[in-house]
Amino acid sequence: MILGFNEAFIPSIIAGTKIHTIRAGQRWQAGEVAQFCARAHQPDQYEFWPPLPVRLVQEIELTATELRVDGRPLPPSELLTLTQADGFETAAELLAFFADKPLPFRGQLLH
Repeated sequence: MILGFNEAFIPSIIAGTKIHTIRAGQRWQAGEVAQFCARAHQPDQYEFWPPLPVRLVQEIELTATELRVDGRPLPPSELLTLTQADGFETAAELLAFFADKPLPFRGQLLH
C-alpha cells in the first residue's frame, strides 16, 4: 500500500531518524508492504525509498491534554522520544502538525 509523506520528512526517513509515522484510521496491519511515496496520489508521485513491510502497528490517540499509545498515556519524557522518532524536534511541533485535525485524533503508529 502507498504510504504518502510530506517531502519535508524525506531527509529524516533516509537518515534513519524518523522511524515511525502516525496515520489516521485503522487500515494498516503488521506485515503489509509500504511503498514510501512523496506527492502520493498525484500525477508526479514518486517513491523515494524501497518498499518495506510494516513491522509493528500500535493504536494512537491524541486529545487536547495527552497522547496515548495502545491506551497508555505517555509521560513527557516518552512523548519527547516519540515526537523525535516521528521527525519533529518538540512535542509542540507534533501537536501543531495535528492542529487542523478534530480531537480526539485516533489512528495508528506505524513502525
